[in-house]
Amino acid sequence: MKSSELSISPESSIIILGFLFAWKPELFVLQWTTQFPTMKEFMYGSSLAIISFVGLESISQAAQETRRPATIIPRTSLTLIFTVFIFALAFSTMGLGILPWQEFPVGDPVAKLAHVIPFIGVIAGPFAAILGATILLISSNTGVMGASRLTYSMSELHLITPWFNKVHPKYRTPIRTIVFFSLIGMLEAILAFLTPSAMDTLGNMYAFGAASGYLLVFISMIKLRFSDPYSPRPYKMPLNIKWNHNGRIVEVPILGFIGMIGVSFILFEVILTHEIGRIAGPGWVLVCLIYYFLFRKKKGFPLLGSVKHNWEAEQKKILTSAEEFDLLEQYNIALAERDKREKGKAVEKSTRTT
Repeated sequence: MKSSELSISPESSIIILGFLFAWKPELFVLQWTTQFPTMKEFMYGSSLAIISFVGLESISQAAQETRRPATIIPRTSLTLIFTVFIFALAFSTMGLGILPWQEFPVGDPVAKLAHVIPFIGVIAGPFAAILGATILLISSNTGVMGASRLTYSMSELHLITPWFNKVHPKYRTPIRTIVFFSLIGMLEAILAFLTPSAMDTLGNMYAFGAASGYLLVFISMIKLRFSDPYSPRPYKMPLNIKWNHNGRIVEVPILGFIGMIGVSFILFEVILTHEIGRIAGPGWVLVCLIYYFLFRKKKGFPLLGSVKHNWEAEQKKILTSAEEFDLLEQYNIALAERDKREKGKAVEKSTRTT
């Protein structure tokens, strides 16, 4: 909470003071009408916009360590999405009305904007640069935390080596995954600075990874609506169509399909407009897939399926540990109604047979 207040309050002040003392409507209109980006430039910029939502995946990855996640996770995620959208729109609109777009630096455009605001620019510019560095440090820590938790979970599900299962005896954190991905992050940063533009390279990589990850999230959500319709969902996306699928009522998420198409287009933009992203991104995915298939084959696990689990028992265990007792009761009721229906169908089928 403190880190959010540390970033939101100064950024809000910069936006308000920028519009009050530095924004020129005629400059904004001029740039909007005479210097509108080409289609390729628009695709490049819009594909980078997905980077703005850094932290959204970390919220979901930390859900397993959260008490009452059914309330906290949706509320936090929606707040993040709304906040990022408002700030991105406000900074873009303000920036185009203060400076020509050619003068924006790649590294820290917010510090440049703050510096040219009358009265506060001398102080606001350096402060915004320091604030940006602080936010990046927090974001990198959040990324390592999310990656470590995700990898730990994948290890428990036999998707990668159990070597990543190691938990620190004192701090109770996945120590090996934290160290491993910290080193991966350092290596990526070093390699990025060997390219002509380190910021551009890192942006390319993150845009590809984020678009790929969010695409898999939409696919997984749609798949789970069909394969696991009984799990309680205290928050569901609006615009769902109820469909009778093999005797079960499935709520098909219309916005889920729209989101999947939208993120697929962003991934297409990344591959089309980001030279490093379309090489290093798919290359990284290919290397991971090769490792995955070799690991699963060596262990005798199915290559394209899950290792057998009692998913219902594990779901109940998760709901209990998260103190979601109301959802646990809903889940038990839904399973009981399912078993009752299946038993009735079996009796009816046996009666017809005899």
